[in-house]
Amino acid sequence: MGNKSSLPSPRTMKELRAVLSDEYTNEEILGWFEQYKASLSRGESKLTMEAFIRVYSRLFEGEASNFAEQVFRVFDTDGNGVVDFKEFMMGIYVSGSPLEEDMKLDWAFKMYDMNGDGYITKDEMKFMFTSICRMTLAQISGNNSTPEELTDYFFERFDEDNDNRISNKEFVSRARNHREIIHMLEINPCPDD
Repeated sequence: MGNKSSLPSPRTMKELRAVLSDEYTNEEILGWFEQYKASLSRGESKLTMEAFIRVYSRLFEGEASNFAEQVFRVFDTDGNGVVDFKEFMMGIYVSGSPLEEDMKLDWAFKMYDMNGDGYITKDEMKFMFTSICRMTLAQISGNNSTPEELTDYFFERFDEDNDNRISNKEFVSRARNHREIIHMLEINPCPDD
């Protein structure tokens, strides 16, 4: 099962080291490569959306396919329908590392801007909140007890020009002032506390 190559290409390693040198050692990158290879089906050299969803679904108790599709879309930076190892590592790096805030916010914006038109709509936000809650099996608590209420809460704080969509500029500027909102954009916006 998986790709026969036991190491990433020297070119891929060089490109990854240029970006990830402060975050991951060569050994850690090779460890991620082993996990990446183990996720591939026979004859595959890159992760398809189906394989990505299968791997992602193993991480959560609930139904993860809707959320995993959006993660795949953001990881697949060249839009060719597969995630190569370099895209995989960059996605892991941006989504899971303590990075420069703007880079992290840009990545989060892309996740929620599902159609890639440069705006987050209420429907996109509600879909993502619903998907996250289904995936994590989280129960929403507090004043905003449904994905719809969470979406309205979010839009009240981020949609500066009240046009029922959030631009990247609005998103980044408002996120800096509302740290509690950013927690809703992370993997579990619906904590059980």
